[in-house]
Amino acid sequence: MTEKDWQKKWDEWELYKLDFNSGKPIYSIDVPPRYADGMLHVGHATHYIKMDFVARYKRMRGNEVFFPLCVDVNGMPIELSVEKQYKVDRKKTPRDKLIELCTEFANKNLEVIRQQFRSFGMSLDESQFYRTDSHSYRRITQLSFLKMLEKGMVYKKRHPVLWCPSCSTALASADVEYYPRKADLNWIKFQVAGEEEFVEVATTRPELICVCQAIGVNPEDKSKKLLIGKELITPIFNKRVKVLADKKIDPEFGSGIVMICSIGDKDDLEWIYKYNLPLEQALDEEGKLTKLAGKYVGMSTEAGRKAILEDLRAKELIEKVEETEQSVGLCWRCKAPVEFLQISQWFLKTLEYKKDVLETSKQIKWRPKHMEIRLKNWINSLTWDWVISRQRYFATPIPIWECERCGEIVPASPDMCYVDPTRDKPPVENCPSCGGKLKGCEDVFDTWMDSSMTALYNCYWGRDDKKFERLYPMSLRPQSHDIIRSWAMYTILRSFLLTEKKPWDNILIDGFILAPDGRPMHSSWGNIVDPLPIVEEYGADAFRYWASKCMIGSDLPFQHKEANHGRRFLRKLESIQRFIWLSLDSKPDEPKELRAVDRWIVSCYNQVVANVSKAIESFDFPRAIEQIEVFAWHELADQYLEMVKWRLKGEKDLSARWTLYQIGLGLTKLLAPFLCFSTEETYQDHYKRYEREKSIHASEWPKPIKIGKMDMLPGELAKEVIGTIRNWKNKNRMALNAPIERVEIIAGEKAEQISLVSEDIAQTLRIKDLAILEESEDIKEEILGVRPQIGRIGAQFKEKTKEIVSLIKRADPKEAHSKIERDNEWQITLREGEGVSITQDHLKFETGYSIRGRKCDLIRVEDLLIAIVS
Repeated sequence: MTEKDWQKKWDEWELYKLDFNSGKPIYSIDVPPRYADGMLHVGHATHYIKMDFVARYKRMRGNEVFFPLCVDVNGMPIELSVEKQYKVDRKKTPRDKLIELCTEFANKNLEVIRQQFRSFGMSLDESQFYRTDSHSYRRITQLSFLKMLEKGMVYKKRHPVLWCPSCSTALASADVEYYPRKADLNWIKFQVAGEEEFVEVATTRPELICVCQAIGVNPEDKSKKLLIGKELITPIFNKRVKVLADKKIDPEFGSGIVMICSIGDKDDLEWIYKYNLPLEQALDEEGKLTKLAGKYVGMSTEAGRKAILEDLRAKELIEKVEETEQSVGLCWRCKAPVEFLQISQWFLKTLEYKKDVLETSKQIKWRPKHMEIRLKNWINSLTWDWVISRQRYFATPIPIWECERCGEIVPASPDMCYVDPTRDKPPVENCPSCGGKLKGCEDVFDTWMDSSMTALYNCYWGRDDKKFERLYPMSLRPQSHDIIRSWAMYTILRSFLLTEKKPWDNILIDGFILAPDGRPMHSSWGNIVDPLPIVEEYGADAFRYWASKCMIGSDLPFQHKEANHGRRFLRKLESIQRFIWLSLDSKPDEPKELRAVDRWIVSCYNQVVANVSKAIESFDFPRAIEQIEVFAWHELADQYLEMVKWRLKGEKDLSARWTLYQIGLGLTKLLAPFLCFSTEETYQDHYKRYEREKSIHASEWPKPIKIGKMDMLPGELAKEVIGTIRNWKNKNRMALNAPIERVEIIAGEKAEQISLVSEDIAQTLRIKDLAILEESEDIKEEILGVRPQIGRIGAQFKEKTKEIVSLIKRADPKEAHSKIERDNEWQITLREGEGVSITQDHLKFETGYSIRGRKCDLIRVEDLLIAIVS
């Protein structure tokens, strides 16, 4: 059957459907909702497959697994995709029309996403499907807001916020990514008020001179001390601003004199609050200069900057321009530079609960542990509350109406949710305070307001109290490290505020999958790796094998060779099962006693079961698959199957056949979480008729096989001896099935142990006569040959060299060695009667061994001595 056939079969069996009434413990996974833009790269596939490893393993461990298929259908990414695909301008498109297009766009991708998941063998539960734009999901987001509003945890205020002029919306700190770039640092001349003197103020934002509120210098900068307390006159705008002293100013940066504007960056904002300076606004919501900029009004920041610099040059007010490095904040979605604007927005109190979030985080097991420091660092760096309102359309509406006359806020009642204030009537006809007209809030929630509710939504918070008590907190949150500061942090915060509990027991942090060139994947770089062609070429299980080799928390480049190795491993597994079932015609009965080599392989298998279980429990998938692969390829295929072949011919060897069945089935189960298609094929083809479970994925996780005394030593000795002698055959260019006349193994204290496997050694290696001895005095070292060292002989004996070499080659090597040992020289007589003295330096003796007069090769394996007799 094909992979698609198995997916259909699993659907028919409802294999992954959660059964709340089964009585089994529930293991719940807070699956990251896949974004509904349909874009896919190898990183997405790898991350989700790792989640699937956990889900499949936990089912086999006897759990009901909550593993929902879910999609994120909210926010700016969808709107931006719609604008691009449908070629519409959000600002010129009616709100309802844009929402309709966004929904249509997302719906088109849902089936694509579903099929993509299925192609990787994901065992997602479609009976628990949810999408974040559904009324049921948005209702929960709105209910959570109303609860927090009631408790005073959210508020509305006119306050400086990060603003994306391109997306025309407020942003939270977590929505801004900082990148280094080069910029011009302009040294602009400001006149000292009441004096003819000018000083240079260094700035990269000359377009903000119109809202310069003060000038700053470092009080420890002796060259600037006389300026403190004076006033400077801003060029072009002729505004008097005071010179302030602040230790935060770097005297080594630029001229050491800086503008304090409203608002160029976070430092400006800090100084404005610190010194109670005016908050004037140079830029509007579209990123254009306001009327405060005078003749530059309506210009973009870039155009305004260029125009002001031209005018300053014309007035000879630019001392110099130098290049500088700066960190610029960009919108996480459109990558446009962000600004600080003072706009009325909704905020969720965050600073007040920083300690609570950190304490809650300590109750969660972070995998890897070191990733928790990223959350701590982010929380400790926060300086303002979370801006939760957005000036977009396609997201959850804020369930609020406001009085047009007095600004009174009228929230929706809980029973109204889900509600859209731009369409639906308010809970009361007029403002309760002044009787004024109520207008529905047009703002929507930040996407993370929805996303941070996944744990609560999955556990039926606000929907079913009994299920919530049973499910909450969830077992696992898997996610990538780049959204620790957003998804992880906001979920912990919201969960604490609403339940005073942690959202999950464990959080699994994954790294990025990089392009093969080691860089992040970007469409502009042309290095995005689409996993679907890889699955088409190598098969889903080969790709899943690659995913299993990726350590959690690490950024790793994709490597095709690992998928290819996965395919080779699958072929090896297939050949192992073929061997087993060519030897079996049914499920063997358990023998009364196992042979030593069978006990050895079962003992190896039991150790692998323990190691693999431990590795998966700690999410160390590379360790788990390595343990299985080494066992299957080397211990089982290379060693045991070779040792057992002779026992499978002729009469039935119950011990061997029972062992093969148990190991074959157990190996299939161990691999089932990783290689879901091939293991199902193997199970159905060979084992299903003898086992009760309808699918390998509905079977129990393997347990150690009880075999009584666990004695691995005889099998280990057999493995070492057989491997050593096979290597000796290769070295001597002998066929592996070539017979050997006699082998003696001097085993000392291990003679009794190796005697237990002597027949296995002899039959596997085709040894006609195998003797196991505790000790032997019959082995002797002998001189087998002698080679003349021609270079040294020639240097000493010149023209006599040829004759001397000939005589040495014809001589008895034992006699030559004996003479040199006795006399330190060997006298050779040449043809003309001349005698020459040959010493050890002229010769190289070849030694060997004999046993009872017969030549043998002697090989030491640890404390065993193997004599292969010629």
